[in-house]
Amino acid sequence: MKTFVQIAACCLLTLVAHAQTHKTSQEEPLLTVQQLTEDFTRFRTALEQVHPEMYRYTPKRTYDSLFSATAGKLNQPMSRKAFFVTMNPLVAALHCGHTKWLVSGRDEHYPFHQDRLFPIKLYFVGDKAWVVANYGSGTIPAGAEVVSVNGQPIASVIRQLLPWMTFADGNTINGKYADLNEFFSGFYATYIGAPASFDIVYKSNGGEKIVTLPAISEKTIKDAQQSHKPAPQKPFRLTFTDNQTAIMTIERFWGMGKAEDYKTFLKESFQQLKEKQVQNLVLDLRNNEGGEEAYGVLLYSYLAQKPFRYYDHISIRQKEKFSFSAWTPKFYGMLRHLIKKTDEGYVWPYHTGVKEQKPQRDAFHGKLYVLLNGSSFSVTTEFAARTHADGRATFIGQETGGGYKVNSSGVFTIVQLPHSKLDLGIPMFGFHMAGVDRYPHDDRGIIPDHTVVPTIDDIISGHDRVMHYTLQLVQPKSAGVSTANLSTTK
Repeated sequence: MKTFVQIAACCLLTLVAHAQTHKTSQEEPLLTVQQLTEDFTRFRTALEQVHPEMYRYTPKRTYDSLFSATAGKLNQPMSRKAFFVTMNPLVAALHCGHTKWLVSGRDEHYPFHQDRLFPIKLYFVGDKAWVVANYGSGTIPAGAEVVSVNGQPIASVIRQLLPWMTFADGNTINGKYADLNEFFSGFYATYIGAPASFDIVYKSNGGEKIVTLPAISEKTIKDAQQSHKPAPQKPFRLTFTDNQTAIMTIERFWGMGKAEDYKTFLKESFQQLKEKQVQNLVLDLRNNEGGEEAYGVLLYSYLAQKPFRYYDHISIRQKEKFSFSAWTPKFYGMLRHLIKKTDEGYVWPYHTGVKEQKPQRDAFHGKLYVLLNGSSFSVTTEFAARTHADGRATFIGQETGGGYKVNSSGVFTIVQLPHSKLDLGIPMFGFHMAGVDRYPHDDRGIIPDHTVVPTIDDIISGHDRVMHYTLQLVQPKSAGVSTANLSTTK
């Protein structure tokens, strides 16, 4: 997520989704070749006129070939689902986790099937998957390793699904795994199949077993997720392990209600760190998908050791009005004349992150440890990239889902295709991080200094392997330290 504008855009998409109802793809009339062609043309035109970094990861020549190949498949009537799947590779080729390809009226993770869904919650690492819990009336024990689903090896299932998934920038992959862990049932139904039952082979107690389980509904999954949802905590928290070490948890870079809550939290927290003369700060940004850019800039101002520039520039595709009908934020139309033409192309010049920033008076000068995973995305990845490029911290966990050097997000254009009524949400701003040229990977996220991957036992038991590893790294003589012993002060 990015900025109040994006949040508003996401809210609009949600309102559209809940305001409309549609028949299943089996009941809908087929789209004609002419309708498919017109929707395809609108789709392509929108991407080419809006996305600021369309050819960053896929060269234009390759993209043009992909467009031609896709157009060649639209030579006979097809269902809305078939069209959705046929067009998906064009979205995936952007390698932009913020671009959304949605079915109006549906949760984006369950676009066509509200029933006949896989009945088990799984945890994925590499080419393996384990059972976390049963959504329905299944009896597969938690911790069992899944060998195959309906005769297909689980490694093959994973390889088949990953190319369709888009929650990742560049060639990062952990964001996709984070999505698999949460929404495997929806991805399987959309891209592999939605049978009435599933034959599941699994390993448990040293032997293989097979069980046939009935499919379940989206409602069953969401009810189960809600019932197992952890007790809510404040999104911004500061805890102390001892008089030398503190843990700051920031679950999101946006507020609910008063924006001052975040600013006040940072001000008071860093005052405490200074007063207590804390030497080690663990900053937990796992599962933080982002928010408002200014929140990341402000946080880094409390950690920077010298004046800094956060962004090099903010790219934008064009200054002219679009040639098609679409929703864009009202303020963008009013301020579009501010867009400037530079050597980098069109840029949005007015953002606090482009200007040089000074460290805060109470900036922290001790050792910094940053925890990341595949759901660390958008603003979180921007902040981590700035911190990493300046050599300010030690990074622990898993590679981010967002890209290191560029993040396309900010303001969004939402296009609804005229016949299929599918929605394409396109980010309009390309945030180019300053001073990141030395990073050797143009298509990756922040790769941790210490990669720590939770096991299925950690997931089931709730053991925080990453935090435990970090505290051992920070306090090697206190190997027995546990997050259960932390004293919360916020």
